[in-house]
Amino acid sequence: MNPVKAVMGLITAKRRAAQEHADFISVIRQAAALLSAGRPLTQLWPEVAQAHKPCDVVPQPEAADPRCCMHHVLIAQQSAAMLQQPYFVDVTRPGHHNGWQQLSATLTLAQHTGISLSQILYRLADALEAGEDAHQARQAASAGPKATANLLAWLPVAGIGLAHMLGASIPQLLTTPTGWVILSTGAALAIAGRRWTSRMMETAEVP
Repeated sequence: MNPVKAVMGLITAKRRAAQEHADFISVIRQAAALLSAGRPLTQLWPEVAQAHKPCDVVPQPEAADPRCCMHHVLIAQQSAAMLQQPYFVDVTRPGHHNGWQQLSATLTLAQHTGISLSQILYRLADALEAGEDAHQARQAASAGPKATANLLAWLPVAGIGLAHMLGASIPQLLTTPTGWVILSTGAALAIAGRRWTSRMMETAEVP
């Protein structure tokens, strides 16, 4: 696979995920605003769906999780309202699956306790935005250490190349027991250092 295409595909996927998450938060805020204006929950989601452009996919009418666009996901919740089923319980995308589950749990809690749904939706949107801001801050803070770790990972290879340029015999290094011990020890230390660095970076990125 072309490395350039792979990198571009990864960047595009990250941008799409960020946009879907932003759209998901906007859905929550739109729903909260309509509830504050007096809209009933049973008629809410088709009205919110009108603010989002539908995709070209035509989902099945009975599909609880269309898995395509925000518009069709919201429209599908009208059947849940008529059947008195929990909202968004089976939805996995667009956006993060955990976000939909949080929204479903929030709606269920509000329906059973009678608390102000609009206010709790506003708070949910604020919490999701704060979480995304914190995630972006962690990503920015870890960019430098990641670049340094990648650079250090290539130093052993660069050292072998430099040794060859200075006159060291690479074939002799590969054909002697001492050379194999040095290479094996160096490779083991490089792998251990890489794993240790990766584990520290993963720990630092966990909220």
